[in-house]
Amino acid sequence: MKVLTILCQKGGVGKTTFVVNLGKLLSHKGHKTLLIDTDPQGNVSTYLNFDKNSKEALNTTDLFENRLDKEIMKVSESLYLIPSNKSITKHSNEKIIGGSKLMKHKNFFREKGFDLILIDTPPTISSLTQESLTISDYYLIPSKPEFLAVEGVSQAMDFAKETINNVIKADPIFLGVVLNQVDTRRSSFQSFENELRFLLADKLFNSKISQLTEIADSPFYAKTVLDFNENSKAKLEFIELSEEIFEKVGL
Repeated sequence: MKVLTILCQKGGVGKTTFVVNLGKLLSHKGHKTLLIDTDPQGNVSTYLNFDKNSKEALNTTDLFENRLDKEIMKVSESLYLIPSNKSITKHSNEKIIGGSKLMKHKNFFREKGFDLILIDTPPTISSLTQESLTISDYYLIPSKPEFLAVEGVSQAMDFAKETINNVIKADPIFLGVVLNQVDTRRSSFQSFENELRFLLADKLFNSKISQLTEIADSPFYAKTVLDFNENSKAKLEFIELSEEIFEKVGL
């Protein structure tokens, strides 16, 4: 079982769309995949058209409060969801003392037969993100190719390093930065990518996701790239990204 956290300290980078589409594609390859939403906004659940306040389904607050007697939502074949809602905010400032709340449940997820867990985190510095890192084997950072977004990448990397070194007894591997919402027509893009490549070297993914209307509109229609036609640029880009992630994590 592999656990991958999607880390971001800046909103507006298309994180939720990124997570849902990635989860859909990875599960489509036959790997039993679980999405865990630790963002109080619960956008993953909204995207997938699931009731994030359902009392029958296991949610993230239940995980933090050690209540595991509910069913895990099944989204589609091989894809499952543990949603989040605003009730999780009461745990957002808790210090990790006496062990991670999520780490205690790693065997629970393993016994459920999951091959891959993707964790969506809030776009803020909080213990919810720290908790996500404790259970993770890997983490990656999506970023828009913009000057101000570099600050968000830097903050996320610093936060992860500080958490790993001083807060948690875990050592998740940094897979790298994925450029999302890319517009190659912008004159500044190539110089920006070159600068990031110089700074990050092999920690900048070769795959990137373009800024496309079909991706931006997909949450409104509860669609993912799997619903797009075979020659869709968005679909092909996400397939390429999923294959690069598979290679990096050894799936």
